[in-house]
Amino acid sequence: MFYKETGQRTGRMVLFLHGFPFDHTLWLETARHLGDSRRLIFPDLRGFGQTTLPVPEVSTMSQFAQDTADLMDRLDKTSRIVVCGLSMGGYVAMHFAQRFGDRLAGLILCDTKAQSDTDAAAQNRMRRAAALPETGLDALADAMLPNLFAPQTGNDIRDTVRQMILRQPLGGVAAADRGMAERPDATDWLPGFSMPTLVICGEQDTISPVGEMKQMAAKIPNARFLSIANAGHLPPVEAAGSFALAVKNFLGEIF
Repeated sequence: MFYKETGQRTGRMVLFLHGFPFDHTLWLETARHLGDSRRLIFPDLRGFGQTTLPVPEVSTMSQFAQDTADLMDRLDKTSRIVVCGLSMGGYVAMHFAQRFGDRLAGLILCDTKAQSDTDAAAQNRMRRAAALPETGLDALADAMLPNLFAPQTGNDIRDTVRQMILRQPLGGVAAADRGMAERPDATDWLPGFSMPTLVICGEQDTISPVGEMKQMAAKIPNARFLSIANAGHLPPVEAAGSFALAVKNFLGEIF
């Protein structure tokens, strides 16, 4: 499992899980803004980026969570960590919190949702995954990009994200799409998340809207909600400074 490590070389880890269909470079601006304040870990999930773990037909959110726990064991078996997940990475973070909650000092959920897919959405994912070898990643990027950003987000950011999508392995993208289609509803897990939690949402996110994420935060006992201005579904790239400041403040409180 490939990962990039920045910041401090010792101390408590903060592990960042990217969304679909991206890789660890989604967090590069976040890393730059956070600087050396913490020990920061940015992995590529199975089937994405430079990770070379075998890719199954279906990459489940539970498998991603197990991979994350295995990476944590490699890096630090004793300290509790903070896991931050965006979109699909948020699904993985919730699975991690459900299975390995005693290993968490804190949880950050960004532009994600606890509900499972509707039947129609799940079927669309399965069709998209099946067609991917023929349609390719250009078609996937064309379909996804219009919904990812706030209207004012610049073309430079849009182009960077597009290139990130285009360099992902086809098999990994398809497997993750199937895994998201099959993921369970996590709503009933939320009241059991006792760790300090920060729920972040881009103010103009149309995929995981502010209203839905506020409702999710309200179900978590020790959660705080924060919206990020001038951002859609990807605050870490659209408003990296504001996003990093929110994360930094949260980490300062819990550590």
